[in-house]
Amino acid sequence: TTLGSRPSAGSPRLAELAPVRQVATLSKMRQTLLRTRLGLSLAASVVGAVQMAQPARSRSSSAVLPLASSMQSSQRATAVLVHGLDSSKETWSGVLADLAAAGYPAVAYDLRGHGESPLGDPDEFEPAALASDVLAAVRAAGIKRCVLVGHSMGGRVAMRAAAIEAESGGASVLRAVVVEDMDISPRTAPELSAEKRREVAAWGDGGEGAPGRRFASWGACREALLPWYDADEVRVDSWRNKRVRPHPDSSWWSDINPLARRLAWERVLASDDGASAWRELAARSGSGGLPFSVQLWHADVPGSVVKEGAGEVGGIADMSGQMPAARVRKFRGAAHSIHNSARDEFVSALCALVDEASLEGEAAAKHGT
Repeated sequence: TTLGSRPSAGSPRLAELAPVRQVATLSKMRQTLLRTRLGLSLAASVVGAVQMAQPARSRSSSAVLPLASSMQSSQRATAVLVHGLDSSKETWSGVLADLAAAGYPAVAYDLRGHGESPLGDPDEFEPAALASDVLAAVRAAGIKRCVLVGHSMGGRVAMRAAAIEAESGGASVLRAVVVEDMDISPRTAPELSAEKRREVAAWGDGGEGAPGRRFASWGACREALLPWYDADEVRVDSWRNKRVRPHPDSSWWSDINPLARRLAWERVLASDDGASAWRELAARSGSGGLPFSVQLWHADVPGSVVKEGAGEVGGIADMSGQMPAARVRKFRGAAHSIHNSARDEFVSALCALVDEASLEGEAAAKHGT
């Protein structure tokens, strides 16, 4: 074959070149396939690496929903329970258990200087401060509507809390207020000598030279309490493991506070704040109504501390006359602590009131009032 001429199909040279071309073609195909596979693998690796490098979706970006609890419910108002003099939230333990069993949300609070709550500055111990503490605690707990129950001295606090809410002009957290065995009649605080006033100051929140309410032993606490309670050993001994309890560090804590007792007598019970708060509520009730109902629940004689008779200044009849809209209920046979001496009847009445207040609240919300 001459140079430049194309080999014929049957030429020996073309026959020799054919296997070489086939090998070259197969080699190019393998290389192409390999590059494709490598490319796909590389792409998958890159995509995987990018996916791994991306941060996980933040769970906090989802909406936080309000949760129902033993303290609040979308179905019912919460019963908020406030104790009286020389007492604490523990007085409500039976009521709290009964309400929980019946499906009613409830919470009990220690007033300042009582139970486990700090006393704060004694100069600031006033009815308005006590009431504001309770209202602030209710709102801090996320409670939107409640039935406030105040026993004895706590009833005076409940009156002032109601007056504060009525005066605020905004949406009230209160749906009903229950004053348990307390009236607005004048009371006289026990006298204390100057020396005793200095001694009782040691029951403050603690600090240098002031042990407060924590003691090394039950015996030490007992001896500290006796002088403030007429050396009544039976009474003080009844508080062991109840109002005076062991602490995990082996010390003993006293829910009882003689300084808070003195301040409560002088600033709450012996003051005219209860009468003043009641007059404020009565005026608003008569001029256009209150955004909550007011209940006067009192015990039977001889256990009750309220004045029942007509014409008695500051008694139940006087209070009812000032505020006819207030509902009065007498618990026959009950002692001063109705919630303990007539617990079944008390809890039944409270559940009915919570249901009534809850339904009225729903109706008002539907009508935009």
